[in-house]
Amino acid sequence: MHIPTYLMNKGFDVSFAGNVMATNMIGVLIGSLVIGYASDKIGTRNTAIATMLLGLLSIGLLLFSASSTAVISLAVGLFGLVSASIGTLGPALTSALFGNKEYSQIYSNASMGLAISSIVALPAYGYVFDYTGSYTPVLYAIGIMLIINIACIGLAFRGKKRLEQAGSWN
Repeated sequence: MHIPTYLMNKGFDVSFAGNVMATNMIGVLIGSLVIGYASDKIGTRNTAIATMLLGLLSIGLLLFSASSTAVISLAVGLFGLVSASIGTLGPALTSALFGNKEYSQIYSNASMGLAISSIVALPAYGYVFDYTGSYTPVLYAIGIMLIINIACIGLAFRGKKRLEQAGSWN
């Protein structure tokens, strides 16, 4: 949502910003398919970690190579792929971590957290831009959140393993 403003603030024109948003949407489309397939083939944990690492790569490209139109397009396309993970990895992680017993109650709580975080994050990104005149702090914050996500995924699967060993996981 803030990508066009970010690009125009960097001196790019509206046409380029629009094309990059199309690249983002292509990334979302491809990501939805690839993430679902990868979850089945290499597991939800590995897919989630790989997706977060791609997100870090995307953020790094935007932070440190943001003068090249090709690099920006690649970075935003990759970020679209990562954005697709919200709709595909959320349900997959829920069933992988908690099983299918009471799935609907567990997933509804998890998805409420996603909705609330979106309600808070998107305006906060705009506020940071208004306050600092740059999206650079936002990109760093997203990178930090991706690193935290990777750590949390590792901890969650470690906790699941302990529950399985104790015979408490369905």
